[in-house]
Amino acid sequence: MRTRLVPLILAMGLVACSSEDDSASNNANNVNNINNVNNVNNVNNSNNVNNVNNVNNANNSNNVNNVADMSMDGGSDMADMAQDMPPDLPPGLPDGPSSERQTARPLGSTDATQGFHEYLPVGYGNTTQFPLLVFFHGVGENGNGDTELGKVLSNGPPRYIDRDQWPSDRPFIVLSPQHPGDGCHSPAEIRTFIEFAVSNYDVDESRIYLTGLSCGGIGLWNYLGQDTDTRAAAAVPIAGNGNSAWNNAGCELGKVAIWGFHGDADPTVPVNGTINPMNNIIACPMPPRKEAKLTIYPGVGHNSWSRTYDLSAGHDIYTWLLTHSK
Repeated sequence: MRTRLVPLILAMGLVACSSEDDSASNNANNVNNINNVNNVNNVNNSNNVNNVNNVNNANNSNNVNNVADMSMDGGSDMADMAQDMPPDLPPGLPDGPSSERQTARPLGSTDATQGFHEYLPVGYGNTTQFPLLVFFHGVGENGNGDTELGKVLSNGPPRYIDRDQWPSDRPFIVLSPQHPGDGCHSPAEIRTFIEFAVSNYDVDESRIYLTGLSCGGIGLWNYLGQDTDTRAAAAVPIAGNGNSAWNNAGCELGKVAIWGFHGDADPTVPVNGTINPMNNIIACPMPPRKEAKLTIYPGVGHNSWSRTYDLSAGHDIYTWLLTHSK
């Protein structure tokens, strides 16, 4: 049985109590020129007796306390009513620095087959379902999913979350798995991790988004080449190579909205790894294909991801992702 990862929210209710002492202050229209009266205990003929429901013979009783017999039609007392009231909904995670909502989940601490970093948005845990963004890192951040898990914070969304540069109004659950060993994320690895996420988090399954850089972008393309829109609604591969994916799936890739990025001076992954598949997808009939966009940065080398993820290049990929759903 899988244990659902839900943050523990402790809600403390503050009950504000107010008291009003209206005795000797109301209905005193005929009391004039009375000085130095220190102790007024009994005011007769008071007309303001509040919140007393079945009190008889209340003459000359300005202060009525401890009413023992407060009954209601139907015979239910106040204790029974309190028990019947539905509990308040949990408030979800509070606002605050984004780093406070990002947690390392080492390999073996969950049912996932990889260690990963988990970011939960403001309000998570209030029974609402949230969009999911899965980030796939580059080969330089490969690791054992435990003592090397911190390498995943080097780039992409987990970097900006860790540095408190992630706005609290971005509604994504962000999961960043670490690829073990050599090479890039495999389609099977990505598929398994997405299923883990859907089973263990409050995910809106119509809004699952994928992004990756360099080797992570290659792995993302290869996953799309096999699974297309099985899970993903939209994807942002950066400095990857989608030629194999196009060869495998052709215009079927267009079932997922894709925005590809690359620098045209990339010496590590040739820019045609993005230009060719994106231009081919754009040439597919629309509909049925979804939105396809291509952005090439002139004079930019392999690191075309920093300016993309921090939005300094002017391309708001996060808002764009949220415009797409299955």
